Amino acid sequence: MAVPSTSLKMNPLGGCLTGKAPVEMDLTKGELIKREPVTLIWRNIPVNGRKAVVKMYRRGLFLQCYSLITSFRSKREFEGLRELEQHGVPCSTPLFWCHGHFGPYGWGEALVTEEVAHSQPLRDVLASRPEAATSLDVSPLFANLARMHAIGVHHGMLRTRNILVADRAGSPTFVFIDLARSHLFPGDIRHKRMALYDLMSLCEGLLPYFSEDLVHSWLSAYGIPEPERIRLSARIKRFRLTSRLRKALAWEFDIRNVLAHFRTPNHFWNLGKRQT
Repeated sequence: MAVPSTSLKMNPLGGCLTGKAPVEMDLTKGELIKREPVTLIWRNIPVNGRKAVVKMYRRGLFLQCYSLITSFRSKREFEGLRELEQHGVPCSTPLFWCHGHFGPYGWGEALVTEEVAHSQPLRDVLASRPEAATSLDVSPLFANLARMHAIGVHHGMLRTRNILVADRAGSPTFVFIDLARSHLFPGDIRHKRMALYDLMSLCEGLLPYFSEDLVHSWLSAYGIPEPERIRLSARIKRFRLTSRLRKALAWEFDIRNVLAHFRTPNHFWNLGKRQT
């Protein structure tokens, strides 16, 4: 698939740039790091004096209109990241989201986040540095996951590729990214079913590199008492995020978000208004 290099004007929704002049996005200055029929991602894009990551979902006119009735994926991801940022949970800083017609890319929506400097996906760290299996302490990641769930944020696709390891002040910081399948619940979801999927999905990605005893010990950083850790460890060993389970979770995710969207007061009256 040929991807045109161009400059686009985007009208920011959400964030500090909302209501201001359109933002000029010179995609020719960035690096295309993901190219799929639906999803395009660039990094090193200059935005308002910062280096940003631009994630574009190509939707087509029908899905664009459908999203006006339900909700936009980029808006949900923006809101999830903003919730984490406001509560001090390490994440990629959301700058804005938008939707519309993006010139040669057609109809779609986009999320713009600040690039996380000096970082690498946890998956790549574990695959390229065998010593990380003995030197890397992942307990802070479990503690931050507990904080995420305590404020009602369900990640939805918590794989090691969606966690960045950033070098900050000489020590690693685990940064949550890619909340495209996230959902905001009205309260604490720790020890609930949806949070359990996040937790087991994370552990499944760590077990090929770390011992079961070590992963078991990190569950205490999440706040799980010893008797529950023993039972949960047995479930984690059997857990597999199969294609069938991903599809089932995706259906539940879509239904939850549609219902939440329609519970919004004056939903139909707000369809044509700028969203923040």
